[in-house]
Amino acid sequence: MDDGATNDVTGSREVIVGLAPRDGSRAAISWAAEEARLRGLPLRIVVAVPWLGDTQHVDAEPRRMSLRAQAGQVLEAAAAWAEDTYALPELIMELYDGSAVAALTSGSVHAQSVVVGSRDLNRLQEVLSAGSVVMPLAARAHCPVVVVREPRTAPARQPRLVVGVDADSPSAAALAFAFGEAAVRGVALGAVSVGGPPVLPFAHRARARERQRGLLARTVADWSRRHPDVAVAEEVVSGDPVEELVKASTTALAVVVGRSRRRARTGLRLGRVVRGLLHRAGCPVIVVPPR
Repeated sequence: MDDGATNDVTGSREVIVGLAPRDGSRAAISWAAEEARLRGLPLRIVVAVPWLGDTQHVDAEPRRMSLRAQAGQVLEAAAAWAEDTYALPELIMELYDGSAVAALTSGSVHAQSVVVGSRDLNRLQEVLSAGSVVMPLAARAHCPVVVVREPRTAPARQPRLVVGVDADSPSAAALAFAFGEAAVRGVALGAVSVGGPPVLPFAHRARARERQRGLLARTVADWSRRHPDVAVAEEVVSGDPVEELVKASTTALAVVVGRSRRRARTGLRLGRVVRGLLHRAGCPVIVVPPR
């Protein structure tokens, strides 16, 4: 473990899991450790200790030292559990002085994925609060970000991943990650394309649905040729994309979605669908940045 002040989370092709200094998410560690094991990559466990806002207060330094000691305990416990539970190629522990978002965004430059946990994604204040890591990390990371909810119960999961596909403008990065992840995990992939609600006349509606099916089929066929061992089910549905992907999330291992390049240019970074899934999904959400 780097027990000095470290401010450079780097590595060549590794899986990173970020933990809060007072709370190590077992669900996030589990996903990250399994990912590292399956891909034969190092697992880096990072616990960031933020600087306290009121540095002029008389007890600021003792409070920070106490928080740092707690962070070290969380780090040691998480590493011990991961080593005991998974056959990992390599395990790296890092105590980072500073912002968790800065630490994990920096690490994402070289990472295969960055994993973070959430106690309850149904609590909007957790995802959108000023101290949240989820939204800013998902918006800025250079690699896929996996947001894993700490489950209250373990719902039945189908052995499949789901990828949301915009048939008119599919995310190549999201599809590449989804097919690769399905291949590594040996599971099926559901490609879900959501069209608008049925407001057109029936004949026009049917033509629009057939066009959407054709676009999805051509998009999926290209990736299926690259991953012939991945079983793919194509699904075209009408309705609100957030609602339909939330439904799909209730039994999936994870839902993969792409981060919009257009929104990244305007500074908004995350669109309504990504935000809605991070708020409401019933399984891990994987946000993939554009290439």
